Amino acid sequence: MENPIKQKAETLLDNGDLEELYILLAPYLEQGDPYAQFLYSSFSLESTNESEAEFEERSMQLLVKASEGGVAEASYRLGVIYLYGDFVATNPNSSNEYFERAIAQGHSHSKFTFGFSLYYGSSGVNQDKARGLTLLEQAAAEGIELAVEELKIIYAKG
Repeated sequence: MENPIKQKAETLLDNGDLEELYILLAPYLEQGDPYAQFLYSSFSLESTNESEAEFEERSMQLLVKASEGGVAEASYRLGVIYLYGDFVATNPNSSNEYFERAIAQGHSHSKFTFGFSLYYGSSGVNQDKARGLTLLEQAAAEGIELAVEELKIIYAKG
């Protein structure tokens, strides 16, 4: 999907123009475009009468495809979904796997989220303070304010 189309799609999503967004995405969805899959994973159309369970199942399938297709935000969302048990049971291994993928795909906020878990050994993640600190520092350098604030706390404790 070309950048001007992505921008138009994001504007439609932000404005809640979901029917128009779906029309725009439809040809890209037919082609298996990962970014179109990612966007379509985030909404349901009233006209489809999709149940909540059907939406959650479709959303997960689309997020997995988008993640596999290289969409870092999809990988991050899957990491969060498995971390907190949204739509699915919590699964630290799957969460870690998707955060690692998102990091490899260049997703800065994943560095904060996973780095935090590694540093403190929380959310079912085995503690690895050195790697956690490295990821937090990278996230801070990439402009993630939460990482900057967390590093202040860590450094203040010595």
